[in-house]
Amino acid sequence: MSTLTYKCPSCASPLEFDGHQQEMTCNSCGNTFDPQSIIAVNQIREEDAGHEDMRWDMMEDSFTPGDLQQTKAYSCSSCGAELFTEETTVATSCAFCGSPSVIPAQFTDETRPRQIIPFTIDKAKAEQMFRDYFKNKKLIPNLFLEGPNQIDEIRKLYVPYWIFDCDADARMSYRGTTVSSRRSGQYMVRTTRHYLIYRAGTLSFHDLPVDASIRLDNKITESIEPFNQREAIEYAPHTLSGAQANRADVDTQTCQNRANERVKLTTDQVFRSTVSGYASVVPESSSIKIINGTSRPVLYPVWLITTKKGGKTYTFAINGQTGALTCDIPWSKAKFFGRMASMAWGVTVAGFSLIYALSALGVLK
Repeated sequence: MSTLTYKCPSCASPLEFDGHQQEMTCNSCGNTFDPQSIIAVNQIREEDAGHEDMRWDMMEDSFTPGDLQQTKAYSCSSCGAELFTEETTVATSCAFCGSPSVIPAQFTDETRPRQIIPFTIDKAKAEQMFRDYFKNKKLIPNLFLEGPNQIDEIRKLYVPYWIFDCDADARMSYRGTTVSSRRSGQYMVRTTRHYLIYRAGTLSFHDLPVDASIRLDNKITESIEPFNQREAIEYAPHTLSGAQANRADVDTQTCQNRANERVKLTTDQVFRSTVSGYASVVPESSSIKIINGTSRPVLYPVWLITTKKGGKTYTFAINGQTGALTCDIPWSKAKFFGRMASMAWGVTVAGFSLIYALSALGVLK
């Protein structure tokens, strides 16, 4: 049979019962506690210890024989990306590296997308967004401001995602402190009070997206979120007409872990926002149980545009539904610090001018 140890909520050292004061005392930090409060805290912690459970029901349906007959798969011999199109599409280049060296491959036991969001941003609009990006951008390198920025490659690609839905039953605890000061004779007495703060509640998550393509950085795909899942339609091979689609190449467990990270991050932020009025707050424990956690595979529309400058290739990603855009063009540090220096010089000159004017008026002597 296991032993029962009561620990100090402030420093986690063992507590002892003081029969004289009828309180639990900590010989390490000197704090005392009401026994019933310590018993209640222990009960909460015991319940939380078995509360964590973040599992999902993944809807992994294979392609039907009819889907396989109407769908072609391609494996790029240059970068290894695996893409698929509807039967009548002729693949001429890889949607990732632009290589024309694609060879037919056989579809095997892949996960069939449940839904697909059609493109609403056409090619002409995507090209115009690329050209407009460089207008009024003061901090990009001069390399992109000198001469036209040509599109080296533009690709219409459906990116695989897993969409997660769940209720997150969460329990969080924090250590908080308040500080007050008072004068006692010649001394200033500072009092610090320690609190154990507990929060519990349920958050609902709907259409939480996780990129299932290993060749697209999560930073890129998250930068062009969100997608409007309400505009999704049922997947069928003909919906890929005129585009290419990347096969999901991130395993389902990795996608579940990523979904759990996003659920935890959001839950932590929401619960932390409810704790206020303390001088300091430090998280102590976090326990989340996924309730009715389900996920389904979908395809989302993305335009990938590459341009070459100075011997380097830069990538633009455009949300094919909403038009949200991101790119990997760096900002110019020289321009940034130069602008900051100019602003500092302007403030300095304005300050000296004000002092001179006040002196001339006799305000300053």
